[in-house]
Amino acid sequence: MNAMPDVWSMSAVLINAAALLLALGFRRNRAVVLLAILTAGALALSNAWSALPIARGLDAIRMFTPWLLLIAVALPERRLLARRNLMVLGGLLLASWLTLAAPAHVWSGLRDALPLGLIAQEPGKLAAILVLLAALVCFLRGISSRLMLDWMLGVALVLTSIALLPAVPSTAKHTLLALAGASAVIGILHASYRMAFVDGLAGLPNRRSLDEALARISGDFALAMVDIDHFKQFNDKYGHAIGDRALRAVAARLRNLRGVRAFRYGGEEFCLLFGAGQKRNAREICENLRTEIADMRLPIRSRNSKQNSTTRTLIKLTISIGLAERGARLRSPPDMLIAADKALYKAKAAGRNRVVIL
Repeated sequence: MNAMPDVWSMSAVLINAAALLLALGFRRNRAVVLLAILTAGALALSNAWSALPIARGLDAIRMFTPWLLLIAVALPERRLLARRNLMVLGGLLLASWLTLAAPAHVWSGLRDALPLGLIAQEPGKLAAILVLLAALVCFLRGISSRLMLDWMLGVALVLTSIALLPAVPSTAKHTLLALAGASAVIGILHASYRMAFVDGLAGLPNRRSLDEALARISGDFALAMVDIDHFKQFNDKYGHAIGDRALRAVAARLRNLRGVRAFRYGGEEFCLLFGAGQKRNAREICENLRTEIADMRLPIRSRNSKQNSTTRTLIKLTISIGLAERGARLRSPPDMLIAADKALYKAKAAGRNRVVIL
């Protein structure tokens, strides 16, 4: 007779289910599919159904989970009800039905065949290796995307892989699956933070982050507004893809400024926030930044259809900067922002590629 599921085993189910709901709420659809599989696996181990033998639940996650996870991580991010996602979720439903309803002789045949019946090796070890491969796919995607969510999903799969090993005791399996769900929660929350406060193109904090920083700032500080010169004409001439590259190139220079907080303000405009320690150097930093951008060359490749050849072109960029320093006349952050914007327009009116201080 099966024991009732204990609190700790159910915690693995609840944590993974919570991560699944978060992923649904923030529309992280690959994470939704992965977490649906992990939640089902944790549920099978929890022995929530008295009619399901404990051994069959463990067999089920070793047989079905590795293949479902491998397919899920290999799929590109698509809308949740895309055909490929529905196929994986359909596979999960089929696996769940077989686990609950398959006759003993059918289950015996499945257990002999899955995950790799042709290999004379412990099924738990094979399952762990396959899930580890799925984790590797997540880590490789994390290197490419530079998103913490991909890394944390990889961590969740590594923990799941360890839980599938035969030598790991039952209590430890529940702990590992609970930690897997918690890792996914961390990744999803970080992804939602980035979505709210980080500009996806430039990789810099966005306007909302700037507003919050200015609401909390105190003491002496300076603000600078930075604008890429003639950016509309640049986009019209070279296309938006090259324009995005130019924005990222400028953002990368701003990100490397020491002791200065850089923000994507909107369009081709950025904002620099100098704290009390850097206020006295704000003019010099802005001038050095302007010079550095003017000396920078952005390489692009253009195709000559008449000559059927590709040429490499180096494009020059310049920026204009308006700087406002806090003093007796300028005190509040909103006034400083307006003053920096006015200084920027004076720099543009005076011929661009210069710094104007107000």
